[in-house]
Amino acid sequence: MKMHSHRFKDPAISRALPVTILTPLIEETMRLARIQPDRDMILDRFMAGHPRIAVVHGSEDHPPNIGSRDTLRRLVRQLWAAGALPIEVIQAIPCEELTYGLPGSRYAFLGRNVWAANLAAQMEAHCYDAAVVMGACDKMMIGALRALVEVDLARQQRKARPVYAVFLPTVVGRKIKLNEGELRRFDAILDRLSPSEAVELFELIRLPVNGRLYERVKACLDECFGNRSILESEKDELERIVAARAASAGAASASSRASIVTRLMIATFGLVPQKMDISTRPPRDEQLEHVVERLVQGIHRRERRISVAQLTRSNLQNAVTVWSATGGHPSWFLHLNYLAEAVGVHLSANLLRSKMTKVPFLMSADTHLETGSGIAAEADAGGNSGIDTLMRTLSEKRFVDDRAATLDGTWMSRIMEARSANGKFFQSTMTPSFPNCGLARVHGNLCETALVRLGCTAHPELYDQKVYLADFYLGQEELREIAAQPEGVLGRIRKRVNRDDLYRVWSINWGQDGGLNGDMSGWNKRRLWEYLFEQDLLRVMIFVGGEGPHAAGMPVVRLSEALPDEPARRMCLLATDGRVGPADGGMSIVHIVPEAIDGGALASVRAGDWIYLDLNKGEFQAVTAARKRSGYRVLRESELVRRADLRKRVHELERRRAHFLPSVRSVFDSVSSAAEGVSPITG
Repeated sequence: MKMHSHRFKDPAISRALPVTILTPLIEETMRLARIQPDRDMILDRFMAGHPRIAVVHGSEDHPPNIGSRDTLRRLVRQLWAAGALPIEVIQAIPCEELTYGLPGSRYAFLGRNVWAANLAAQMEAHCYDAAVVMGACDKMMIGALRALVEVDLARQQRKARPVYAVFLPTVVGRKIKLNEGELRRFDAILDRLSPSEAVELFELIRLPVNGRLYERVKACLDECFGNRSILESEKDELERIVAARAASAGAASASSRASIVTRLMIATFGLVPQKMDISTRPPRDEQLEHVVERLVQGIHRRERRISVAQLTRSNLQNAVTVWSATGGHPSWFLHLNYLAEAVGVHLSANLLRSKMTKVPFLMSADTHLETGSGIAAEADAGGNSGIDTLMRTLSEKRFVDDRAATLDGTWMSRIMEARSANGKFFQSTMTPSFPNCGLARVHGNLCETALVRLGCTAHPELYDQKVYLADFYLGQEELREIAAQPEGVLGRIRKRVNRDDLYRVWSINWGQDGGLNGDMSGWNKRRLWEYLFEQDLLRVMIFVGGEGPHAAGMPVVRLSEALPDEPARRMCLLATDGRVGPADGGMSIVHIVPEAIDGGALASVRAGDWIYLDLNKGEFQAVTAARKRSGYRVLRESELVRRADLRKRVHELERRRAHFLPSVRSVFDSVSSAAEGVSPITG
């Protein structure tokens, strides 16, 4: 065989060093997969232009990587058997679940961009032809997809062969519950608790155990200990019982609703083979054989229609539809814009608004069904077909383009074999969980654009077209600090608002319909506050500024930590330039643009300001009292940006940024706003 032939137009073959450097890496990959390396065969395949395929997965300290080592070994064996050259590629990305409340939360989301840059550089530098990506974390999977799209487009631009990819989501964790003996340990203390504490704890300990549930159980036990209902030794023992269960690999975030949404969204781009998007069991050898055969076939045939960039581009609008049908997760709003920017597509506001309002929410809204592990278990039993069931349901109403390509043919050919929605986890378009995804876009004197997340609020009319009393926190640290004080967040705003503001805002929002005790005009502030609180007539907007991508990397802001009591959460709405987590089910206004550090009017909000929200008109305005029928007038934006508070806060945020890691701070400086997906600035 002629060595280093130029006929392949492949720099890895024509140059001297790649074969000597990559061959030992391939040998090591084969040894880890328990294959005896054959150096001569590796050299023959390398020089004959056989596909060099990167098997990409997270580092050993990344939770979604748990339990995937056996699948990885079997995949490598299948690649070798198909004539390819497999090379294991490990990339590190932070686990966001570990970062909540810590300085590392600033780096978790933009780890997506860093991962993308790392993988793109790796693919280009080592001249890999394709990649099989294993994982479940949304930031990892989307970062990998963006990287492969960039490499594919770059190679096609210089007339090299396209890049191909397969995504294999890791298994979904099975439900783990406390056993009868462990439940009896809790039953021993229930009689000593208050009725509300006993009911809450009784319901919690019978749910499937995971990290989130442990968090809630711990908060409940802490409250019981604070009320002297239980001893510290009892609290420690019960916390350890739940923690031991929650620490099981199967109880990790891979079984959450958010994880299922990520799997379905990735599969929508046609990069996940059939029946491999959601499962509680690892893929079988015959499934992996089919995956490898299709991937190698595409490489040999140079099938541009299934290259990673082409599949992403052709399925982008389908992905926006599935995003709405799975509940419109705010983080995926960022991911979709991030991917669209990579393939040169602009997701217009009109398109997004149309999808948000017209495409119904088709996943189960019943949290007690444990949607994540439940969907996967039902799919394993043949009760649903995962993404194929969802695409079939959406295709019936022509919400998606079923002519778009996937690795396994067009969607039209795939969904013909799919199970129909049975109403347990996937609803039909005739009987959806909700008529839309529960998201809306707003603008006004406080922002150019922002997202409103309705969450699980049963009666949004109680929060829409209302005036809110505002309080402002510069970052989550200040919010947590105030929340830890005896009077908490509501205690602070109670001190800061005056009696007239309370009365006027109540009058505008509810009028005499809310005045169940007759004339309230003579009530003092204390009596008025207590009455409004008890009757659920108080509306407060908690602003947390300085959490946007340029100031802090856009971490998740969790209002539930600051307001553990359900009545308080019901009255408060979070507004932030950061993100919101899936665990916070209430209404929130997120992704406010421009963010505080960029001089957004968000940073001018003062305690006691009036904020008006109208979802139908898309209004998010700072207002003030006026002698008008509405009882208020909208402030001019110039009035807000001239406030001294804004300048002081921007200066403080810039000072805080100086303490972040320099290498990561440079990433903060080079990304777009939330409205553009927090994408790398390229122009």
